[in-house]
Amino acid sequence: MPAQPTPETLAAEFDTLMARAGVTVPPSRRAGILASYADLRSQIALLHGRYGFGDEPSNVFRLSPGTTLEAK
Repeated sequence: MPAQPTPETLAAEFDTLMARAGVTVPPSRRAGILASYADLRSQIALLHGRYGFGDEPSNVFRLSPGTTLEAK
């Protein structure tokens, strides 16, 4: 798993992404949102590369034979 970036690098990345998205984060909430962003980023790193895209179907559904859906 790649190493977590420094807090300064993470904050700069977060600010860049928010600016690109046109989102203004209030200063009173920035620290909490930045901590959430860091946690989310580390969770994504745990999942990334775990499975190949071919290992999971794009969708799963089951239809029983002989049933129809009727509009009501």
